[in-house]
Amino acid sequence: NNWLLFIGFWGLVLVTLFLLTTIGAADAEPGKVKASAAKSMVILGGADLALIVGVGLIFALTGSLTISETSVAATSGMAVAAFILVLVGAMSKAGAMPLHSWIPDMAEAAPTSVSALLPASIDKLLGIYLLSRLVLNVFDVSLGLNVLLMIIGAVTIVAGVVMAMVQHDLRKLLSFHAVSQVGYMILGIGTGTAMGIAGGLFHMLNNAIYKGALFFTAGAVEKRAGTMDLAKLGGLGRMMPFTFATFGIAALAISGIPPFNGFVSKWMVYQGIVDAG
Repeated sequence: NNWLLFIGFWGLVLVTLFLLTTIGAADAEPGKVKASAAKSMVILGGADLALIVGVGLIFALTGSLTISETSVAATSGMAVAAFILVLVGAMSKAGAMPLHSWIPDMAEAAPTSVSALLPASIDKLLGIYLLSRLVLNVFDVSLGLNVLLMIIGAVTIVAGVVMAMVQHDLRKLLSFHAVSQVGYMILGIGTGTAMGIAGGLFHMLNNAIYKGALFFTAGAVEKRAGTMDLAKLGGLGRMMPFTFATFGIAALAISGIPPFNGFVSKWMVYQGIVDAG
């Protein structure tokens, strides 16, 4: 509940991400691993700087570093600037477009277990948690900013899926799908309705579960087949029936097929859009 403590531990996650990326995937070239780790550090480090400046503006407006005691009407130029700066920090950590490019690179260069832990799960939880605190506690968000969030969410949903469809590496395909799922979370929160925000937060939790399952099953495939090239994979259902079943359940959930959890949270987001008009 204190901005300084929040920023400190937020930065520790970035350091952890950098160090875990440098471990490197078994089939990744050392140069690609270093480049991916450096790219994530530059993008997330720059966004964290924006977050710090935004928190500074919030402190200038409210005189408090206690999150629950900061309530700002996003009407003045300084207040809108503070919201946008902190939003940049949240979006980069969650992996929303256009601050997403570190995620596919890291997914290809880092061990699959690291990808399942951080960019697929924990970073999404952190970024969307911060965004929800911004909208629910810190700022009284105007209609214009809500529309901005919904546009970012909608573009991220569509563009992420389009990019995923042209990938030949299973890890990169899953990472672009993870980017797309962030769009639903931002879109739900951007509606400003109780149903939409609840749906966005529920989707945040659901994504951590099924995206983690997808990355872990992809790791099992990599260990068995020795490759992540989709052109070289096929017919593994008979060889790995349990992995196939687990992957299938997670794939149905991320596709929003009833009765799986992904359907429920996506439906809540859609209902929030309708409620918002």
